[in-house]
Amino acid sequence: MTFSQLQVFAKVVETGSFTKAGEALNMTQSAVSHAMASIESELGVPLIIRDRKQGIMLSDFGERILKSVREILKHMTQIEHAAMAEKGLDAGTIRIGSFPSATARLLPKIISRFKQQYPRVEIVLFDGDDKEVLSWLNDRVIDVGFVAQLGRNDNFIPLTKDKMVLALPKNHSFGDSASFSVESFSDAPFIMSKGGCEPFIREIFAHAGLSPSVQFEVRDMSTILSMVQEGLGITIVPELALPDTLPGIEIRDLKPTYLRHLGLQCPYLDEALPAVRAFISMGQSLFHGE
Repeated sequence: MTFSQLQVFAKVVETGSFTKAGEALNMTQSAVSHAMASIESELGVPLIIRDRKQGIMLSDFGERILKSVREILKHMTQIEHAAMAEKGLDAGTIRIGSFPSATARLLPKIISRFKQQYPRVEIVLFDGDDKEVLSWLNDRVIDVGFVAQLGRNDNFIPLTKDKMVLALPKNHSFGDSASFSVESFSDAPFIMSKGGCEPFIREIFAHAGLSPSVQFEVRDMSTILSMVQEGLGITIVPELALPDTLPGIEIRDLKPTYLRHLGLQCPYLDEALPAVRAFISMGQSLFHGE
């Protein structure tokens, strides 16, 4: 069993495709198939199941060993990076998980400054929602992830804060107040975000002892805002998730103010590669945990 074979197995699982795995590893599909056949033959058990309808799935054994395989790959990468550092080379790869508002508002600034200082370090971005980022962190698919919390815990590196605001259609009848309490709109048709903000929104309502009158559940933020614009309901959104222009929509503050904390999470910081630590430090220096 070789390091290359383990890489192929992990990449096939990650991409769900022999072709995509080959593209990511700069290998032909035939070479990927050969590597998988070799490792399965050596182990004597299948690692993946090929299904015409469902595509590629992990076997029970493959599921059990996947985390160990990722651990081995991570330690091998650490050794490679340590060797490069010993030779005075700034190189390697950082795998970063991020959700849309962080990807748009925070990540470009950090990457731009980081690449100026460490041009030889490759950055691979995994873009998903909050739950996916946490899952990737837990499974060690990524080295560091952007996360959002209403509160803060010890396993969290704060970067900035993001205010939760109320989005209303222009023709709303809630009055001209600059801010609204949850009680004032709890009965209004509500459009619930399924892209990661739902726990924050429900906690805001729960703080007032209420529940939202959910009429629609939508994942995409642009679709949610379009529905608000058309008068189909109201919603609560993070301020950083809003586009620069909002025709047909009014934004009002919540009373009291609710903030979500945006930051980085690296569950195995004591094992993190130097490049990962440098990326985290760069984010802290740019945003100061405000």
